[in-house]
Amino acid sequence: MIFRQIASNAAVAVLLLFAAIIPAYGASPSVAPAGNADMANTRIIANNTSSTTGSVVKIVDVTNLRSGPGLDYDIVGKAVPGVTLPIVDTTGDWYVVPLPSGERAYVANWVVETETPLRYVVFVDKTNLRSGPGLDHDIVGKAASGDTLPIAGVEGDWYLVTLSGGKQAYVANWVVRTNLDEREAPKVYIYHTHNRESWKNVARNVKGSSVDDTEINITLVGGHLGEKLTKAGIRSLVETEDFMERLKAQKLGFSQSYAESRKAVTKAMKANPSLAYFFDIHRDADVPRKNTTVTIKGKSYARILFVIGTAHSNHAANQKLAEELNKRLNKKYPGLSRGVISKSVHQGNGEYNQSLSPGSLLLEIGGANNTLEETRLAAEAFADVFSAYYKSLK
Repeated sequence: MIFRQIASNAAVAVLLLFAAIIPAYGASPSVAPAGNADMANTRIIANNTSSTTGSVVKIVDVTNLRSGPGLDYDIVGKAVPGVTLPIVDTTGDWYVVPLPSGERAYVANWVVETETPLRYVVFVDKTNLRSGPGLDHDIVGKAASGDTLPIAGVEGDWYLVTLSGGKQAYVANWVVRTNLDEREAPKVYIYHTHNRESWKNVARNVKGSSVDDTEINITLVGGHLGEKLTKAGIRSLVETEDFMERLKAQKLGFSQSYAESRKAVTKAMKANPSLAYFFDIHRDADVPRKNTTVTIKGKSYARILFVIGTAHSNHAANQKLAEELNKRLNKKYPGLSRGVISKSVHQGNGEYNQSLSPGSLLLEIGGANNTLEETRLAAEAFADVFSAYYKSLK
């Protein structure tokens, strides 16, 4: 590991209070284990690539770290504002993060921000770090295979990288890998404002007009779409947030659904500047099956309806994208698209988070009378058509 440091009690205290020497992604965060404030030493080491190449949580306030995914689990530590922790897994509304001890802890996703470090080097062998951009400059340290460091700048064939403690050094670009390859940056963000929307043949909540399920629902379709797009070379992020649960926890009504999902979209945009397309996946209401189903080459597909909100000044760009994809869908999969409809504020939400990007769309895939399999097939067809459209732009 790079630049290991053993801190004294006093240094640890300063670190915990002010997070003074935590770099953006290169070093383990300052974590104070509960009930162990008098540790003799705390080791601050650089994380390796296995834990830093994905997203990280950014602590925005003094935050409890727990032994399990819930408020009823024991507090095993605290993290201070400014600290970043790599996300190694997720469980419901909780992120799993590593501790300096090598153990893992859980942090609630509603009390932190997330970021995806898009600029870093990955060391593939033991490598010299130098004081300047050239082999004639002094060696100021060494990095081990698997280490990662954030890139602060580029000078010729050399990367300027940030070390533990905030100092900087140079490394030759021909001895490291980076994640700067444009093909690896996420382009599509998929989410589900009404994430519990399900189908009549499987839904376990069918009270009143509801056709919902906490498990067998529209998120399975969005996840399938994300897999197909990523496999086609368009890296996609799929939101797993249970917005309905979040509304319930905050005692908010269903009408606040888009305001809640908007928080997730803006958070994703901030963490991933490369995102260009935002697909909110729904299924339509109790529409007659004959209107939401089409048979193509012997297979039954749920039909797709594009919904465009006109309650913002840039809706024409969203409309143009929807019309182009509508045309392409019906050309390759005749009858699959139900068309493009516009809705004003008097006909629904009227905006649907589409003001955030010209690449925003709301897709109603089938309706409550379709099946999960029919809806998944439609998602595959959409992925096929969108992939061709995306690649045609290059």
